[in-house]
Amino acid sequence: MRTSDLACFLCLTIVVACGSDAGENDPILPGPPVPGDEPPTDGPIGDGTPANALASTLTATCATLQGRAVVNENGNFGVAFTESDSPFSLIGSIQWELPSGHLGSVPNPENWNGSGSRQIIAATSPTYELFGNHCWFGGSPPANTGSVTMHAYNPQTGVVRATFVNYVLHSCVDAGTCTINGSIETNGEGVFE
Repeated sequence: MRTSDLACFLCLTIVVACGSDAGENDPILPGPPVPGDEPPTDGPIGDGTPANALASTLTATCATLQGRAVVNENGNFGVAFTESDSPFSLIGSIQWELPSGHLGSVPNPENWNGSGSRQIIAATSPTYELFGNHCWFGGSPPANTGSVTMHAYNPQTGVVRATFVNYVLHSCVDAGTCTINGSIETNGEGVFE
């Protein structure tokens, strides 16, 4: 994930979160579904909520990843969490840049061999500091950076199901880190209170 891509995602997220009417009547045209990754008929984790919903138990040391959320795909897939009232300030976000349909663990992108797509997970703090699994600055992350498991991933339809266990991301601007735990499930794009 390039920093410019993230900046574009954040700008789009803030416009959507603040209720801009630009493109309000534009249809959202999802990409083709990945076989076996169709959204369920009931909400996240089978709790009976609407199918187009979000559930997050994520906790992070750098951001708040629960509450009002904007789910959006614009070249990469992300969930931005905002304050529940106007001006809907960012309180944290999580982004994925993975091949559609990716399942299982996410390898260290610093070991990327130059072929295929890099597999990046990043989080943004309320002060817009980016933390990512791609920000170890050419070195391998420590052996105890936790894990993330992708159970479903189809950014074109707004579907992600992931579990994080002590997953450590590195700051892209200094020596800081961000640890994420919990799970997240989305079943479509939109704004979720």
